Amino acid sequence: MMGLVKKGVVHWAATAAALLGMAWAPTARAHDDGDDRALRAAIEHSERSAPPGKRPIVETHIHFWQVTRPGGVPWPTPAEGPIFRDVLPPEYTRIARANGVVTAGIVEASGIVEDNQWILDLVRHDRFYSFFVGNLEIGASSFARDLARFARDPRFVGIRGYLTGPAEGITLSPAQLDSLRDLARRGMTLDIISRGTKNPKDQVQALCTAVPDLRIIINHLGGAKGPPPVDATWELEIRRLADVCPNLYMKFSSFYDMYAPGDVVFPSPTELAPYKAHFDVLMTAFGSERLIWGSNWPVIGLHGTFEAQIAIAEEYLAPFGVKVRDQVMFKNALAFYRRHKPERHHRD
Repeated sequence: MMGLVKKGVVHWAATAAALLGMAWAPTARAHDDGDDRALRAAIEHSERSAPPGKRPIVETHIHFWQVTRPGGVPWPTPAEGPIFRDVLPPEYTRIARANGVVTAGIVEASGIVEDNQWILDLVRHDRFYSFFVGNLEIGASSFARDLARFARDPRFVGIRGYLTGPAEGITLSPAQLDSLRDLARRGMTLDIISRGTKNPKDQVQALCTAVPDLRIIINHLGGAKGPPPVDATWELEIRRLADVCPNLYMKFSSFYDMYAPGDVVFPSPTELAPYKAHFDVLMTAFGSERLIWGSNWPVIGLHGTFEAQIAIAEEYLAPFGVKVRDQVMFKNALAFYRRHKPERHHRD
């Protein structure tokens, strides 16, 4: 196995310099001129909305919850300490705008179906929060009905799956495939965690090849763990996924997880050097056109600051030039997190 890993790493290392220099290209092929125009308009609006002297940032991974609601929330729990509190839009909006974020997408942390509606209602009149990634159990008997219901809201662009359930994980059973194909037909997206024993990368590869027209994004650096040197098995798995699955993207997010032993208070590095080797693997594997920035606020507050994580990203991307920087920090997000035109035969 180690001989295969070494051979694979050497092979991909030979192409690293060329991949690192990729220039900007659209991340998703639009179905018609209207889609192209909408994406161009979103990019132009983002550029106009950026603070003077700053390039835009589009946030793709934040959570809101209210532990003081009747019944509370399933997560976080008191064990998570500082983040076991009400986390609501005004707090994030202040932090985000001060750091150049022009629009934000919310990712649902709860597996309770009705909590999807709670988030949609929470930000219904706040245009700063322009898209929402819900949480539904893939393969559940109620999946199609729940998805059809939430899809009526155009801000509902996709779901986060295989997180709170099903307990058996990725099986690609007929019921699971029905759910995944429903997402794809609607032009929606799938966010997924793949780290440690949670959704192993061979299972993610099986998923993305079984449903090749579904846009999928792996959250939080694909389970990268520091410090350097990079684990050769992880690198080979990442590069294989990127090569085999053109419909798969990587979320350049939650950097501090590389050093933190879970969702506990733990000070992670706040300078680029401890992260760079792993970032290089993701950049050369996926290319700048399939990396999408996100913060994972407020969870990152357990390990470091929002501002420092943005600074790490900006420092890493700066040598590649403004085109690559803009891809990763906002353009890719605008192309990925939108509902693509569904197939004509699909009806709610």
